[in-house]
Parts: sequence; C-alpha cells; structure tokens
Amino acid sequence: MVKQGKPAPDIFLVALDQLKQATGRAELEPAKTLVFEDAPSGVDAGLAAGMKVVMVPDPNLDKKLCGKADEDLASLADFDPSKWGLASYDDVAK
Repeated sequence: MVKQGKPAPDIFLVALDQLKQATGRAELEPAKTLVFEDAPSGVDAGLAAGMKVVMVPDPNLDKKLCGKADEDLASLADFDPSKWGLASYDDVAK
C-alpha cells in the first residue's frame, strides 16, 4: 500500500515489490530499476527510492526544475536502451 505520494519513494518501492511478487524474481532491487518520469516530484521519488531516473519533461516545464535525474530527454524517442545496459531496439526486434 502506498502511504505517501510523490516525492516520497513509496509508489516506486511498492511497484517494485509487486513486480517481484508477480514474477517471482526476488533478486530485483531498486539500484537496478529504471524509472521514467515527467515531473520533478516523480524524479525526486525515484531517486529517493534508490532507482535510476530518466526524465522526459513537458516542453513547457521550467528548465530550472530539470537536471536532477540521471538523464534528461526531450522525447522518449531519444531514449537509448544500450546506454543503460539494456538490449537495443534492433536486438529486441529480431
């Protein structure tokens, strides 16, 4: 159960716990979890959970509110999974 909303890390920690239960993969841990967020409070929550965070902010968001995430992108289309040790889109498509 999520007790506190963002910027508290609860939502991400609960989601990870549910993923562990659903998949039976107890080895999943926050440090190996990648969060995508569009809001500064979500970035704070992901980082507080000990997770890596990619921010894809609304183009109208004040740029001063960006820069805390592990990576900031203008669009999800700019995401490069190989930068995070994940399979590239080309590898997944095969």
